[in-house]
Amino acid sequence: MSTDLKEFQVACPKCGDEKEIKVPASLFHQKKFGTVKVKVPQGAVCAKHDFIVFISTKGSIVGYDIIDTSVSSDQDGNLSKQIIDLTLEELIDVLGFNCVVGLIHAKLFDYPSFVVRSEKINIDLEQLDEMFNRLIPLQYRNDNAIKDVEFDSYVFTNENFFYTAFKETHTNAFLITNRKQVLQRPWMISCDFEKSILDNALGVNNKNEQLKYLTQYINQFIKDVEFAKVLLENSNKISEKDLMKHLKEKLIVSTINKKRVYLIKEFIKRRFPENLSNRLKI
Repeated sequence: MSTDLKEFQVACPKCGDEKEIKVPASLFHQKKFGTVKVKVPQGAVCAKHDFIVFISTKGSIVGYDIIDTSVSSDQDGNLSKQIIDLTLEELIDVLGFNCVVGLIHAKLFDYPSFVVRSEKINIDLEQLDEMFNRLIPLQYRNDNAIKDVEFDSYVFTNENFFYTAFKETHTNAFLITNRKQVLQRPWMISCDFEKSILDNALGVNNKNEQLKYLTQYINQFIKDVEFAKVLLENSNKISEKDLMKHLKEKLIVSTINKKRVYLIKEFIKRRFPENLSNRLKI
């Protein structure tokens, strides 16, 4: 007799790898409320990590947890070190890979961001906000501080209703949960750039230098932006092909391709007057 299975697209909270898994439907029949806790073994989604995914009885993923002998799930909310002193790997253990990726993008492209939570967290969000601010040159830091909002059981009957209501009233915000789950990305552009630089920074052997390398990658991107800005300020219109040509000639250390140019335009669109980005024809 075959077993009924439910399919879910899950992402490893440690490295961001995504894959579809199948979960027996019987697990959801056994619970009428709350969440189902599913252990995802190493190799099922990514080659290096095992983790836990929390799925609501309605069938939606509401969070993740990392199975790690060095930083357990019980330690995540009660770290003795200050957030601002964490290594990049420890930060990912606290928040999850995709949440860190999204927070970098939100800070860089000036989006508000919230930790939407259903339980108490002992993370100093002011320190967390300062850590992400430090990744970005001073002149591009913004007032969109990372904030949190708590599920109110007196107003909402369950977490999913709360999440949905908050998303509807904050459509322009990046939303994550305290369970390493991304609730909402308000942008259409992919975060390949942020994923790439995060992976590269994690590859640095000296863990205390990882955040510095991440800052260097972001600073290089800003230099690309500022060079493109000068070109646009001195042109009525400039094509993607011409912009790429100029960037390749002047910015030898950068990898200039169509994705990079699109990212530069998106930054200019978010950060500078509209008439400037309109001069770039893509």
